[in-house]
Amino acid sequence: MRDYAMIYGALKRDLGPFVRMRGPHGFALRAQLRSFYKKLSPTGNISESAMKLAQEKFLSINHSISDTFQFESESDIDDRFFNNLKRYIRESTDYLWDERSINLDVSEAYRWIGVGPGASSGVNSESFYTKLFDGDLTGTSPYLLALYRAAICETGAWADAEKARSNRFGYTIVEGNKLFFVPKTAEVARTCCTEPLLNMMIQKVIGGFLEHRLERFFGIRLDTQPDYNRELCRIGSLNGSFGTIDLRSASDSISWALIQKLFPANVVGWLSVSRSPFTTLPNGEKVKLKMISTMGNGFTFPLQTLLFAAVVRAVYHEHGLPCSCPRTEFGVFGDDIIVARECYDDVIRYLTKLGFQVNADKSFNTGPFRESCGHDYYEGTFVRPVYIQSLETTSAVYSALNRLIRWSAVHGFDLSCTVTLLRGMVRFRPIPYQESDDAGIKVPFFVAQCLGHKGRVYQKLTKIVRQKDVAESPEDVDRLGYRDFNHDGWLTTYLGGFARTGVRKLHGGSCDPSPSGFFTLRDKPGDSGRYRVASCTVPYWDWHGLHADGVSHSDWEATVTGYML
Repeated sequence: MRDYAMIYGALKRDLGPFVRMRGPHGFALRAQLRSFYKKLSPTGNISESAMKLAQEKFLSINHSISDTFQFESESDIDDRFFNNLKRYIRESTDYLWDERSINLDVSEAYRWIGVGPGASSGVNSESFYTKLFDGDLTGTSPYLLALYRAAICETGAWADAEKARSNRFGYTIVEGNKLFFVPKTAEVARTCCTEPLLNMMIQKVIGGFLEHRLERFFGIRLDTQPDYNRELCRIGSLNGSFGTIDLRSASDSISWALIQKLFPANVVGWLSVSRSPFTTLPNGEKVKLKMISTMGNGFTFPLQTLLFAAVVRAVYHEHGLPCSCPRTEFGVFGDDIIVARECYDDVIRYLTKLGFQVNADKSFNTGPFRESCGHDYYEGTFVRPVYIQSLETTSAVYSALNRLIRWSAVHGFDLSCTVTLLRGMVRFRPIPYQESDDAGIKVPFFVAQCLGHKGRVYQKLTKIVRQKDVAESPEDVDRLGYRDFNHDGWLTTYLGGFARTGVRKLHGGSCDPSPSGFFTLRDKPGDSGRYRVASCTVPYWDWHGLHADGVSHSDWEATVTGYML
């Protein structure tokens, strides 16, 4: 175990003399000292106290949600807001929820009905094949099984694979999802729920349709909106034109009663059939969910984004402001909300009326600081601190070094004590800037040459991805740990790109030229993984331009040179 107190002591020696500095860089310094170990989890395991606090918070929120919803109007303006809110939600969802559009035909839903790498309740979540074809399917209603089979009925191999699976294993009815925990901070974990497999598949279909309507009706694309939010956040910190709003446990606070009040009946029907009505706590206790869904549900994020975007548009309508461009006029990404300064108070007021709690410590409409989507700005300067989760592995130390050096380059503080201490923990392994932070120490090419590096071939740390062979015949089933050999299931798995063929890397770094197929497996909870050294080459080494965190190449180059030479 590293001496984390000694490392923090080095950081205090570096930054302590400047703690009273004013302006953006002084703000960044104090934030760095406060937040350095905020997310510390050296072993990767979540403490019992952090899980207990998270569960208590989850149950408290669920208990506070009412079984009914009634909008408390205090004026004609409130009435207009709520009517406009319902209108925007219905206009944005009605189109894709009529009988012609959501028939769950595979041609419409194929790209969404697959399963991802996450866990699913009651099934072997090792791979696509084991989830769908090597065991029973789980769901909260037999109707979900009918929907799933209707979606794949004309796919050939997939339909045949499901028939073979059903004959061998069958189908299991479950009451709902299962609560588990993921890291958040050192003090409290984050709750998430593992959904039954068929529920998740239909949820992903619904989520896909909601994402499509977000783009068509509000202009919001979930893959690009974080960048627009960050830029609006930066602009707001410069001139105060935008305020940023953060909500407490937003995904757990969307009441099922509210959704039934706002959304069309046919949309409510689809949400109802796919959501989990109960959750099972780690101790086995079952709890009825008053919230529409949790994190882990396939439609939670696009649903909350659509709901909050409709709230913002309804408020903008009352103020007579345009609200059609999420690049320049507003920003909504989940519960990261950015609105024009003059609409800020009304948006918060109506969010509160709808049952949400605004996090006052992370919401800003005055002063020079704003934060959104993982970026913090003070007077237009990026001031996000470096968070240290662990320093127990070589890759974690490399990551900390690279991030601290960039932070030093942005703000101009000398971190010699901290960098020297961390550098002494690992071997000097020079890599180009475009590599990942945990692969080595990023340096300019001339610095690498001065320290003995030759040419543009370099060595880096790369994570060993866990792999498992597919079964090519019934004889392989027991040897490889599968339950059954489903020929059409394997064919579907290959055609869907969920299994790979050709040369693969073995744990020792050598190659296996066997054409046999294999899966890549997720890391187990709390497992930091294993790494190997790989030789790489690059056509260019040095990077020129501006990094997303505000550091320029020249500043970074000068900072690295000072630390390394």
